[in-house]
Amino acid sequence: MKALITGANKGIGFGIAEALGKRGIEILVGARNEQLGNQAVTELEKTGITASFIKIDLNDFTSIHQAADQISDLDYLINNAGIAGNLATERGPLDMEKSPFDYTTADLQQTIETNFLGTHEVIKSFLPKLTPTAKILNVTVPVTATYWQPLAYVTSKAAQNVMTMAFGREFEKQGSQRQIFGVMPGAVATSLNGMTATNDYNKLAIKTPGEAAENIVSFLFDGKNHNGHIVEFDGKEVTTYEGQLFD
Repeated sequence: MKALITGANKGIGFGIAEALGKRGIEILVGARNEQLGNQAVTELEKTGITASFIKIDLNDFTSIHQAADQISDLDYLINNAGIAGNLATERGPLDMEKSPFDYTTADLQQTIETNFLGTHEVIKSFLPKLTPTAKILNVTVPVTATYWQPLAYVTSKAAQNVMTMAFGREFEKQGSQRQIFGVMPGAVATSLNGMTATNDYNKLAIKTPGEAAENIVSFLFDGKNHNGHIVEFDGKEVTTYEGQLFD
């Protein structure tokens, strides 16, 4: 079996590569930086995991198309790569309390182009290469949480989550056995947010990237059909953002 993970050279993506590789799955390390991607491959191979680098830059559709041309029979497509958006304020370069009023249109455009349109292009490009029972997993976040609301980032993830639900419904309409779903691993210490696993950020339980990766991967093998759903780290599923409207 074969898995492609975008942004797999570090953080959660590398942890996902390790977790899947330990299950005997061949790993394609998707990354925009060839040097860092190959370093990740070397680290994986040291543990007996079969891995190779493939260049994918969410801001370069040509790289996505060229990557898709190189691959066939893909069993797992893990969309992990993304950017936090411009979090800089006068308080520092990674201000997690940045006001939504301080984001510019350019901030929103850059983040949406990368996290949503880039991921959309990856999925569309690799659809013809997926096996009949393949699973697409999008690493995502809550978009209505009151404790963490970086506007550009959560806006891009909201769009990605809606796409996940729409694509899932289309798989169902087609009678496909493929699945697409999102997983929200909770608060994770990554370079994206500048947190560490020892932080007590608003009293949240902060996971390491490795812990988050194991949590994410578990939903690929739990025997459940998560198609079109967004799954929280504790297994609770979000199937609509407008649930209260229909109560």
